[in-house]
Amino acid sequence: MKHKLGILLMVIGITIMCYTLYIKFDSQKRQQRMIDAFINLQIDSEDGAGVEDTEKVAETEIQNTENILGILKLPKIDLEVPIIEGINPQNLKYAVGHFSETAGIGKKGNCAIAGHRSYTYNEYFNRLIEMEVGDQIIVNTKEKEFAYIVYEKKIVEPSEISVLDSTDDATITLVTCHPERSSSKRLVVKGRL
Repeated sequence: MKHKLGILLMVIGITIMCYTLYIKFDSQKRQQRMIDAFINLQIDSEDGAGVEDTEKVAETEIQNTENILGILKLPKIDLEVPIIEGINPQNLKYAVGHFSETAGIGKKGNCAIAGHRSYTYNEYFNRLIEMEVGDQIIVNTKEKEFAYIVYEKKIVEPSEISVLDSTDDATITLVTCHPERSSSKRLVVKGRL
């Protein structure tokens, strides 16, 4: 009996590990397809060629490429991830999300972006804690590339929504849970255009 129970527990453990790896692999694959579709959309719009083919590639991920606002790049932590409009759970599974009520990318005001810091779905902002004052935050949109410089990093309570307040100049705010695998606090990294 103990032998059978041991085998059963091993099978359950292996199944859980395989499922976790599958979720991670699937998320990375979908994320790369969205990035490729966005890049192809940029190229197609410059060439005036078939945007329809590009939209089909991303359709299974987040409906279509119109929802992809740009690509967020954090060179210091080797991160490249699509930015999707809205912070609903479906968007945050495969990308980082733009708070709809905040300023647009590169616009005057505060452009706020949220991302997961988890091992279940994605690890987009797992290394965000490594960002320091002076580091670059780059966002490529269909029209232009914007480079922000980090000027502040802090940890706040979840109720401190003032980090989303508008600013007089063009800024970006990256928000994630802190510490990893917990939602007790928020890690906030702010950059200025």
